[in-house]
Amino acid sequence: MMRRSLACLALPLLLLPPALRAAPLVWPELELPSGGRAEVVAADTVLNGKRSRILKLSLPGTLDDALAFYRERFGKQHVVNSLRGSQVIAAKQGTFFQTVQLHAGALGHVEATVITTSLDSGDSRSAALQETQRWLPADSAVMQSMESRDGDRRSLMLTAANTVGLEANRDAVLQRLREHGLRVVREDKASPQGHPTLTLWAEGPHEEATITLVDAGRYRTVLINRVRGDQP
Repeated sequence: MMRRSLACLALPLLLLPPALRAAPLVWPELELPSGGRAEVVAADTVLNGKRSRILKLSLPGTLDDALAFYRERFGKQHVVNSLRGSQVIAAKQGTFFQTVQLHAGALGHVEATVITTSLDSGDSRSAALQETQRWLPADSAVMQSMESRDGDRRSLMLTAANTVGLEANRDAVLQRLREHGLRVVREDKASPQGHPTLTLWAEGPHEEATITLVDAGRYRTVLINRVRGDQP
């Protein structure tokens, strides 16, 4: 079977937060079935505190074909799980952990998301992300975080959950926004699928932030997106 490697693909690059720019990683090659195509979503980013690479794949054949291909490539030490209509196969490869989430796409094709995580990169969270965690009420649990840099724009996303009321979450976030020189320029309330949701848009001299608070019943979810341009 003909194989292609991602090593020679010319693809767009998202860079790390500044503290990590001087330490490039050599990512493991990921083989593709003949006719497969890959696109880099994030060439070197920080996902949940670990340096990661995220790819999107378009593969020929069926879901079973794609799963069999990666079963063979990953060897015996892999795990497979079903997740909302997708098949997820994951394996440790040296100092990296690779996860491939496969789902049926257009007729005769399979779409996939590949996340490769460096296991020995330590805690790579930036000071900005750690600061953003302090925007949350005390009983909050961080569920996911992601950081990247594109040119002179740095961005981060943080998702958390807590049992504090929606208004208490709003008050805590508003206080932190004011402390960081950000003013709320828009505020919307909605109830998609019966879940009260509050979204805040804030701006400052060099930064924009969007905060979405959702009442999910037993708990509240908090999604914070911050985008900051380098100061002149």
